[in-house]
Formats: sequence, C-alpha cells, structure tokens
Amino acid sequence: MSGWHDRKNNRFELLYGLILRSLNVCWAFVERLCVRENMRLMGLISAPVRLVLFVLYVLLGLFLTMVLFRFFSWTTRQHLIRMWSRCLLMILGVRLSVDNPPARLPMRGMLVGNHSSWIDIFVANAVQPVRFIAKSEVRDWPVIGILVSSVGTLYVERGNRHAITSTNREISVAAKNGDLVGLYPEGTTTNGTYILPFKSNLFQPAIDNEMHLYPLGVTYTQNGQYTAHAAYEGDTSLMSSLWQIASSGGVTAHARYGAVIPAAQFSARHELAKAAQNAVARLIGQEVMSDDVYAQVQTGV
Repeated sequence: MSGWHDRKNNRFELLYGLILRSLNVCWAFVERLCVRENMRLMGLISAPVRLVLFVLYVLLGLFLTMVLFRFFSWTTRQHLIRMWSRCLLMILGVRLSVDNPPARLPMRGMLVGNHSSWIDIFVANAVQPVRFIAKSEVRDWPVIGILVSSVGTLYVERGNRHAITSTNREISVAAKNGDLVGLYPEGTTTNGTYILPFKSNLFQPAIDNEMHLYPLGVTYTQNGQYTAHAAYEGDTSLMSSLWQIASSGGVTAHARYGAVIPAAQFSARHELAKAAQNAVARLIGQEVMSDDVYAQVQTGV
C-alpha cells in the first residue's frame, strides 16, 4: 500500500513540476511581450492581445483550482497561487513593485489594506496567498466568482448582522488554521487618492484570537505619477475596468507593508480599526476622508 501511495505522490509531484515549468514559461513570454516590449505594443494595440491572454489564463486558473488543487498539498497550492497571480498582473501589463516587503514570511493573522481596484487582491496574492473577505455578490460574478471561491475566499453579506457574526466565526477558524485572512475595511473601493474610515465590524476576531495585523498600502502609478487606470470605483463595470487597465500602456502597482500591529494590545475593535486605518494611510501618503465628506463627493454636493 505504501508503494502505491509513493507512486501516486510521485505522479502529483511530476504534475506539479510540469505546471510550474509551464507557468514559468508563460511568465517569461508575457514579461517579454507585455512588459519589456511595451514601447512597441502600446495602449490600444496591445489591449486585445492582453485580453485574449487574460481569458485563456483565467480558464487555466479555473482548471487548476477546480480539478487539480485537491491533489496538492497546502504548500504547493500556496506556491501556485502566488505564481499565477504574478503572471496575471504581467498579462494585464501591471508591474509589481514591493517597495517595503514584510519582514517575515509567511505572515499569519490578518492583512488589512486600502482598496482601489479589483487587482488589489492579486497584488497581495503575488507576495503571499491570502484568504480574502469579499462581499457576497462577488460569489455570483461569472467565472471570477468560481475562481475566488475555489481558493478559500470568505464572504460577508453587507448590512446583515447575523451574517457578520457568521463571518467572524469563519475568520477565527481560519486564524486557528494558520491562514492569512485579508480585509478591506473601507467597505468599498476608492479612486486611490484618499482613504475612507475603516469599519470595525470584522476586527473582533483579531482581538479574540490575539492575531497579528499586517497593514498593506497599495498605490498605482504610470511613469512615476499617480494613475486612475486601475481604479475600480463607482459604476465602473468589470469589463470596462479590464479594458482600461489593458489599454493603459503599463501600470506599476506599489505594495508597501507596515509594521505589525499586535491585536492583543487593544481591548476594543474600533480602536484597533483606527490604528490599522492610520497605519495604511501613512503607507500610501493619503488623508482619511470622513464619511460625511465622502457622501458629499458621491452626490456632487
């Protein structure tokens, strides 16, 4: 029986090696085509190529997660998610710059960041895979919903107190399993030029389980200047956002990690949320916009 298991494990190791080599080849090809040769394949000319590659690559991701993931160990899955996320960013023409990397990997606890784009998730996963908390609507998105669900995403139904209690229990379980849970406490996306007050509802498990909080600030630039090409704000659809990023001619995602915040030092979740909010605001160099001012901006008052 042990010999059978050894042969089975060897087959999966060979399969994993083949997938990893394929990803490396894909990575090298995409880096050359979509990043290094960006001056030749500018903007609108390169966008259709990027979008075709994106669709094919997402289908590969679906195959990996739905068919093969159950055969791989936790460590192998983590490695594949990290590699897959890095290559996805390159396909879209997004360079990743980890300006202030975490002092120690793997991180265990809760990752807390600002949220201006749907690709924020892949920026974080390219450094270390994260079990993100997402609004329940994401689960119903075509293709993307299946993909994010298959890698352990936790969902919360906004405005439902009972649902938040359930999600908090799931966060506690994930923390005890040693996972890194990702949270975007602003509750919505912005254009990246400001940060909204952090909502404290989902911070309680961090205190209850004495978790470490890892602040992450993500900003997007083009030619060294802020760009809104990656912003996913307001009524922007996923398809229009995809086209905006793919046709931008190249965007750089800057990931900056702050000092660890021990949740055990806080007795109230709103105090912990404010500490995390201020840490992230410092990382991206932006002011915190009050809810009242944000409401006025949204309504054009």
